[in-house]
Amino acid sequence: MQILFSFSVLLLVSFAVCADPTRPARAIASAAQQQEATSLQLHLIRWQESGALAVVNGQLLKAGDEIHGYVLQAIHPDHVVLARAGEQLQLFLFQKMTHNDE
Repeated sequence: MQILFSFSVLLLVSFAVCADPTRPARAIASAAQQQEATSLQLHLIRWQESGALAVVNGQLLKAGDEIHGYVLQAIHPDHVVLARAGEQLQLFLFQKMTHNDE
């Protein structure tokens, strides 16, 4: 089972690196936010008895873990919530992304 999960994560990460040319462009407030938002990608969410796990940029994370200066606050069935310094970033499994300043 562990081998199957590891293989599926590897497969998802390798496919996620390729950009989708049919995906419509989304407006993001600033160039810095756009660069940061595109550098973080949610690849997988996994639910298990010990809690939920998420794969962001190929890194396996649980709530409370850090990535690129963000803390993973919550894992939901279709997205994760990252936070840092009064701002919140939601990464969705299906390429929907929002950025909210608190």
